[in-house]
Amino acid sequence: MLMERGVLVRWNEERGFGFIKPETTNAKDVFIHISALKHMARKPVVGDQILFHSERQADGKLKASKANIEGVAVVANRATNKYPHKRQHQAKSSSFSTILIPLLILLGIGTLGLKKYEEMTATPVLTNKDVEQMKFNPVQSFRCEAGKTHCSHMSSCDEAKFYIKYCPSTQMDGDNDGIPCERQLCSW
Repeated sequence: MLMERGVLVRWNEERGFGFIKPETTNAKDVFIHISALKHMARKPVVGDQILFHSERQADGKLKASKANIEGVAVVANRATNKYPHKRQHQAKSSSFSTILIPLLILLGIGTLGLKKYEEMTATPVLTNKDVEQMKFNPVQSFRCEAGKTHCSHMSSCDEAKFYIKYCPSTQMDGDNDGIPCERQLCSW
């Protein structure tokens, strides 16, 4: 049986049916249901060229069956539901892989980030040689306080050196040689 050709002139998207105007002159519009096109790569739109077989229904009207949208790809296995359990398994497998693959990627990135963080924050293990090569220079913070001007007010030689250098009106370098508190704190 030859396929007929026509143009889709009306289409109800919500209800999934429409009408084809056949190319043959004076032919009546042919009813088409979405089920006749379920193997197509896209849904029909008004103006599509439709190739179809027609069959007469019980009420005498024509209905399109086994239809194709001209120029649109046919999708394999989309029309048959012969093995629904297999299709369901494929959908689950596909869904599982769409979740699993990004999850594995995130896990890998997280592992690399954790390793980099551990490298950056790890406490280095020092050997005796490392310790010998390092110079011990403790950081001390002093500030000028009102009334601290004599050696008896100082707690260390470093504090006295700070005061003589940064604080005005100190009286700790009697011989003006730049070394404060030579008799009390800074004697070598």
